[in-house]
Amino acid sequence: MISIITPVFNEENNIKPFLSHLVSLEGDFELIIVDGGSSDHTVEEVQKYIISFNHKILLLVSERGRAIQMNTGAKMAEGDILLFLHVDCALWKDALTIIEKFKYDNNIAGGGFKQAFSNPDLFLKFQSSIGNIRAGLTRVFFGDYGIFLKKKVFQKIGGYDDIPFLEDIEICRKAKRYGRFLQVDRRIVTSPRRYLKKGKVRLAIAFILANLFNDIGWRPGFLWKYIVEM
Repeated sequence: MISIITPVFNEENNIKPFLSHLVSLEGDFELIIVDGGSSDHTVEEVQKYIISFNHKILLLVSERGRAIQMNTGAKMAEGDILLFLHVDCALWKDALTIIEKFKYDNNIAGGGFKQAFSNPDLFLKFQSSIGNIRAGLTRVFFGDYGIFLKKKVFQKIGGYDDIPFLEDIEICRKAKRYGRFLQVDRRIVTSPRRYLKKGKVRLAIAFILANLFNDIGWRPGFLWKYIVEM
C-alpha cells in the first residue's frame, strides 16, 4: 500500500478538487493530510470527506512548515511507500500502481515524476522542460514532482530536515545513498499559482539563487517570501 502524505495550510479552495481527483486513481492507498493550523475551512472540508471517501483518510494537525508537517504524517503512515503530494498537484490515473511495484526492488530507494504546469504559458512550459531535464540527470526532485520514498529509507535518513526551504532537494540527496532514484515516465500536473502570484521571472530567479546558496549551506531570509510560502 502507498501512503499519500499532503501538508496543507488554508487550502479550502483546493482541498475539495484534490480529494475528488484522488478518488479516480488506481491502486490501494491511504491519505494522510497534515494541517498546519489553517484559519479557513480546510479542516472542515476534509472532515466532510472522511466517511464517504473510498480510501482511509487520516487528518492530523501539527506546527506549520512543510518539513514538520510531512514528518508528522510519515510517522503515522502504514504504507510501504510514502508519496509526498502537494494539494495543487494531480497524478496520472496509473501513477500509484507504477510506483507500488518498486517496493519489491531492493535496489530502488524512491524517485519522482515528470512535472508539467496546468497553464499552457510558454515560459512555464520552458521551466518544466528544463526542470525535467535537470531531474533526469541528477535524480533530485522538487516537491511538486511528487517525491516518493520507501518507508524504510525515509526512516533510515531521519525524514525531512527542518530547514526553511529546499527540504525536498536535501531528502533526495540523502535517500540516494540507500538506492537508485528514478524519474517515472508519468506527468504530475502542478498549479502555477505561486508563479502567477509572485511573478514568473522573479520566482524562477529565486529558485536558481536558492539552489546555488543551498549548495553552500546558506538559506538567506530575503528568499523566504518566494520559496517558503505554501
